Amino acid sequence: MTPDGENMKIKTTKSIYTPKRNTSSKQYILDLLAEAIKATTAGDDLEALRYDPVTEIVHVDFQNAYDARKINVAADSGWAMIKVVVKHIDIG
Repeated sequence: MTPDGENMKIKTTKSIYTPKRNTSSKQYILDLLAEAIKATTAGDDLEALRYDPVTEIVHVDFQNAYDARKINVAADSGWAMIKVVVKHIDIG
């Protein structure tokens, strides 16, 4: 509410990316995380976060292939995977 008691309307923006919804899928979570990282100045050179379900490795692809990384996320929950990936990318 404004100081004079009127309700304020909050303007929202429409998402520019809509992955296939599957909240239990690590790739789904990584797709959303990649879009959030790409939206930042520090992460604008991120190409993709790809999950390999056989090895449980996240492949981090940047525009500069030299910076590519592999992150082991075996047995991680979705939230734990997010924390591990952000920690290992360390683009800030």
